[in-house]
Amino acid sequence: MSITSSQADIYADFNGLAQLKAKAGGGKGEKQQALEEVARQFETVFLKMMLKSMRETVPDSELIDGEKTKFYESMYDDQISLDLSKRGNLGLADMIVQQMGGQSKGKEVTAGMGLADYREFSVRRMQGALQEVTVEKNNQLSGKINSPEDFIKKMWPQAQQAAQELGVDAKVLLAQSALETGWGKHVMQNKAGQSSHNLFGIKASRGWEGKTVSVQTVEYENGVASKKQATFRAYDSYAESFNDYVQFLKQNPRYQDALSKVDSNEGFVKGLQKAGYATDPMYAQKILSILNREQLSLQSAKPTQTSDLAA
Repeated sequence: MSITSSQADIYADFNGLAQLKAKAGGGKGEKQQALEEVARQFETVFLKMMLKSMRETVPDSELIDGEKTKFYESMYDDQISLDLSKRGNLGLADMIVQQMGGQSKGKEVTAGMGLADYREFSVRRMQGALQEVTVEKNNQLSGKINSPEDFIKKMWPQAQQAAQELGVDAKVLLAQSALETGWGKHVMQNKAGQSSHNLFGIKASRGWEGKTVSVQTVEYENGVASKKQATFRAYDSYAESFNDYVQFLKQNPRYQDALSKVDSNEGFVKGLQKAGYATDPMYAQKILSILNREQLSLQSAKPTQTSDLAA
């Protein structure tokens, strides 16, 4: 009878314990193996006691210290104690074998990770986590958009507020801004690489006193597309872009017909195109196409060149 490597690998392996008892009554070689296994299990019990003592030093918390949590923590401690002992690097089991009259394995005991090693490992893990948080925070501050999901998550509050002021569906504004910027991945930038935060492709007319950015855009004349250099408005944030879009529509008489059709998404966007918001003859259709994709599902729409607006 022998104990395979898979036996007694989990703390609840009662079958392995029964075989261990039977092996203890065997020959000299089997008794030696049984003694080594018993010593290892005693080492496991010792480790479990250490872990329990460590957990008792942590202050209780009403959020995580329920009965079920403690139960699973105990199970976890049992298993990790067994795993650590099985590695054979602690040396306690080998000492127990010698004290019980067994034969030493005749090898030098290799020390496992010390407290300083575990502390250093924890510090590295914490530093890595803090670095990830810092990167994410910097991305948020810089306005970087990583995906359509990210675009909708970041723009949804501003879209709702702007939509409420205009009386339109917030999804329409998200669809239009997604078309203009390729889901936030192609927001116009200045020569220094700074974002213009311009989500709606509004040009900088002569009366505009704010920041500007000059980029190459696609304009349509008699249905024919051509590239031209144009100057657009720039903002300090996406929230400013939404606010300016609201004021831009309200203050331009030519968009009043579109604003009178806010009860219909199709009527509103077609009203914008009819009023000359963009020269792309498929502008309204492209917005509706994005809007109708499972109610703004997070599938990326094909990015388009920034459309031009009538001054």
